[in-house]
Amino acid sequence: MRNRFTAWMFAGRMRWILLGVLMFIIAVRASLPFIVKSYVNKTLDEIPGYKGHVDDIDINLWRGAYEIEGLRLDKVDGDIPVPFFSARKLDLSIEWGALLNGALVGEIEFEEPKLNFVHGPTAEESQRGDNADFIEPAKELFPVKINRFDVVNGEVHFRNFQSDPKVDIYIDSLFVHATNLTNSEDLSENLVASIDGKGRIMGSGRLTGHLDLDPYAKLPTFNLDFQLENVPLPKLNDFFKAYASVDVESGTFNVSGEMAAVDGEFTGYVKPLFHNMQVLDVEDDIKTPLRFVWEAVVEGVTSLFSNTSTDNLGTKVPLSGKLSDPRADILSTIGGLLKNAFIKALQPGIEGTITLEGVEQGATG
Repeated sequence: MRNRFTAWMFAGRMRWILLGVLMFIIAVRASLPFIVKSYVNKTLDEIPGYKGHVDDIDINLWRGAYEIEGLRLDKVDGDIPVPFFSARKLDLSIEWGALLNGALVGEIEFEEPKLNFVHGPTAEESQRGDNADFIEPAKELFPVKINRFDVVNGEVHFRNFQSDPKVDIYIDSLFVHATNLTNSEDLSENLVASIDGKGRIMGSGRLTGHLDLDPYAKLPTFNLDFQLENVPLPKLNDFFKAYASVDVESGTFNVSGEMAAVDGEFTGYVKPLFHNMQVLDVEDDIKTPLRFVWEAVVEGVTSLFSNTSTDNLGTKVPLSGKLSDPRADILSTIGGLLKNAFIKALQPGIEGTITLEGVEQGATG
């Protein structure tokens, strides 16, 4: 009888202990998002020159992940009406496939991120993000190596709120997929990280790019190619009016380029092309005489140096040197402009002439 009573008492105690442990786990789980949110906001606020905030945190223990909703980073000094960075959602999680191979790495997905670069007459009215360290806060928020990241429906803006007219040049519908950023032998056979991106310029032109790089190189080592196609020039008119004092009536813009770098030494080119570009509108009676003369000069130069068969104005700009001190070959650039106009039309698109091997040979040659 006594043994039964003792067993019953023991079982009762165990039930209360288990119930207490369960209630503790539930309490911790319920309070965890608030604890993490407070930590994230505190970490973001410690970025020099910027103030950060998140609206909400969602914890997913089964995925080893947490989601940040409503992220915003604002510049503290000056009067900038847009945040430097914002995102509707960030998903940070452990990459389980890599974990099974013995590597603890993570992956990040940005949903609807927006990045705003602002040019202004003073430092207080400008916003470039080059005067703050965002790497250390990122490590604190997710202290594992990032092996993959994705950008879903992002935007990048170049703005000027002080110019007349105000400028907003942007990339939208931006999608980026990056893999193997850890460059780990446990995860990859070729030891190369890969980044692919695509988007639109001003809601119409098509942008594509591909980047291969060595994330563990002491100095930048990568191979990049990109192409921007069929941007209607009138969509860029605010930029042309503010920075060149011209009003483009018609035409399209294309640019392509390649660049390769080994240990900080690089070579490459950028190839801009303007098709059927028309600046002067003789029926516009709003322009001042000085503005009319300037646009007539630009129109004349455009017509003179455009290829008669393709109606393209363009050149190839060779680039080389150290990434910290790049150099453009001015004589070759002028020669390319003349060649396109009077000898042989410059062909749009990537040429496939820039390689890592070529950079290495140039550095040792």
